Amino acid sequence: MILIKNGNKMKKICLILVFLLVALSSVNGQFFNKSDIEIYKDDVSQQARSLVKENLDLTANQAEIFWPIYDEYRVKADSLLSKELLVLEDYLMHYYDLSEKRATKLMKEAIYSKREKLNLQEKYISIMSKKLPVQIVGKFFQIDNRLNLMISQQNSEKIPLVRDQDKK
Repeated sequence: MILIKNGNKMKKICLILVFLLVALSSVNGQFFNKSDIEIYKDDVSQQARSLVKENLDLTANQAEIFWPIYDEYRVKADSLLSKELLVLEDYLMHYYDLSEKRATKLMKEAIYSKREKLNLQEKYISIMSKKLPVQIVGKFFQIDNRLNLMISQQNSEKIPLVRDQDKK
């Protein structure tokens, strides 16, 4: 079982995302805008990089191979995060008047987003495994999965369940 060396950084990432979710849940164009989302995403991305760096023991040669691939992966993962945040924003903006059509669309988009994330991980496991020891690749994806699980846990605690239609 992998142990994240710096639990404080993981907590900071989760706190950043909780702040983002709270801000989105009280979305009002004057108070929160797209540039704020980008700032928080960038901070999460930097913290994630730091966590990976602290928990992967790479030789100089391995680091030279790993970091460019990681950076490419992170750009694509951040793009998927942007899509997830748009779905979340749409849900929160329509929480009180969520139609069946919109709810169906959002569920499909959420499932598609999860599938895209898994496909991305699968692709990069293959890319990394061709150039790095599988133990390093495995450890990286354990760290990445833990980060994603913590984010998901925070989301599940902060995002309200869909309202029953008969409750106004």
